[in-house]
Amino acid sequence: MTPTYPNITATLLHHNQTSLLTFMSRYWTAAWGTAPHLWAHEYNKHGTCINTLSPPCYGASYVPGLEVVDYFTRAADLFRTLDTYTALAARNIVPSRDERYPLADVKQALEEYSGGRVVLRCSGRGDVLHEAWYVYFVRGSLQSGEFVPAKTLGREGGAGNCKPWVRYLPKRPRRGSSAEGDEL
Repeated sequence: MTPTYPNITATLLHHNQTSLLTFMSRYWTAAWGTAPHLWAHEYNKHGTCINTLSPPCYGASYVPGLEVVDYFTRAADLFRTLDTYTALAARNIVPSRDERYPLADVKQALEEYSGGRVVLRCSGRGDVLHEAWYVYFVRGSLQSGEFVPAKTLGREGGAGNCKPWVRYLPKRPRRGSSAEGDEL
């Protein structure tokens, strides 16, 4: 079993991952709460389910926290290949406080861009685009395997919750987030 980690920031700093932490602080901010809380939630929810991150898979070279480094390194690498903003802007879907876009157009733009299926999640009254889940299979281990875009959604198929027309709001800085540099 892969252990949980309550303090991702401390774990990454212990492993000298300052550039990764800087990247995460810039791009992975929390809509609610703090970025470090978001990172711990995401790792403890998703990273602990990946069997190749289990300490025995590392053999004699295992050092506690290495699985956190590998998880966020691969997540950041994949994130860099998925420029959601650019994919949507190419279809004239841009952040706006006034415009509404057909959900089908947003989904089609992202699926054509990524080559695989996408689940869209909304907040508010179901009309504010909040998350895009790019669905992949991993051929091999998380650490060194190939991410293959999924052509079907499987059990995630019913996870989308958006209305037929959605708003794509501009980002705004949040007080107390690590994006302002006060969390590190």
